[in-house]
Amino acid sequence: MPIVSGLWRLHATAMTHTDTGPIVVAVADPALHSEAIHIAAATGRKVIDAADDTQLARHAPKAHALLIDDLRAPSLSTQPRGPNVFTVVADTAPAATREDVFALPAQAADVLRSIGALALAPDVAAASGKVVAVLGACGGAGASVLSAALCRAAGNATLVDAHQLSGGLDLLLGLEATPGARWGEIDFAAGGAVSRAELRGALPTGEDGTALLTFPRTSVADPFRLTLEELNAVVHAAGTEGLTVVDAPLALLPDRCDLAVVVLRPELRAAAAAARIVAECNAAGVASALVLRQSEWASLEPAQVEDTAKAPVIVQVQQVRGLTKQLDQAGLPAKLPRTLNRAAEAVLGEVA
Repeated sequence: MPIVSGLWRLHATAMTHTDTGPIVVAVADPALHSEAIHIAAATGRKVIDAADDTQLARHAPKAHALLIDDLRAPSLSTQPRGPNVFTVVADTAPAATREDVFALPAQAADVLRSIGALALAPDVAAASGKVVAVLGACGGAGASVLSAALCRAAGNATLVDAHQLSGGLDLLLGLEATPGARWGEIDFAAGGAVSRAELRGALPTGEDGTALLTFPRTSVADPFRLTLEELNAVVHAAGTEGLTVVDAPLALLPDRCDLAVVVLRPELRAAAAAARIVAECNAAGVASALVLRQSEWASLEPAQVEDTAKAPVIVQVQQVRGLTKQLDQAGLPAKLPRTLNRAAEAVLGEVA
């Protein structure tokens, strides 16, 4: 990996969509059905008319694009809604004003352009990797520790630190002396997409296979400011395989995210903050779950936290004696404490 002017320059290659998958149509409304079939045929690809849920389940995972209406949409409720799924409605229906749908036949050309754009974009829909964002609902909740534990439990994962003032997660993983790129030192060449292997090859990597992108430590003002666009470029590259964990504030929730994990203590203000985070995740179409970090004193029971935050508590993390001191002196232990490992396994089970 060449270093140019102090930057790790990742040379992107133009990435075309080599997928030869069909256009799958799952439209129950008779009037919309004919319009959707005509649009699918206009792409020049094979068209599959998924008349029932069995056919939809069989063909949707391999589709280049899926056209679906509100009547058939519940059939996809257990599957991820990727960028290749297009919801269509009649342009005379009240739902035609929604921003997340295409009104036909008025927006037929827009649907065709969006399908065409898939051929120029990174193949996110076909990516086999999982992306988990970890957000703290209160200071010192343990979001960074859980993020690192997730990567250690999964193995060969990628950890992305999106907190500019975190102090550097390399200290948490014991990678502070390991060479590799940090934020502000990595440059994506214009155009195209960067492979996961090339990205990870530029980053410091631990013995457990965790590749880390974090911020450098400095005692002077740093002009670099991480943008959502830069974060998304990294997540899209890393997320094609394996596990990618993003330790992030809500303002930098990546566009691609399979699960947002909110870490909090069982306290009223933390639960109220978690409610806001969950609401924003819901608005972004991202599933969320709570990880409850127990402390010596708790004002809320788990059920009360769930009721306040409007999300499920999937696991509770008990206090680990001496862990804070160990993290500060030697970083996260190679063998995770039992309660932390159990929490990591619970989160990983949510995206399995």
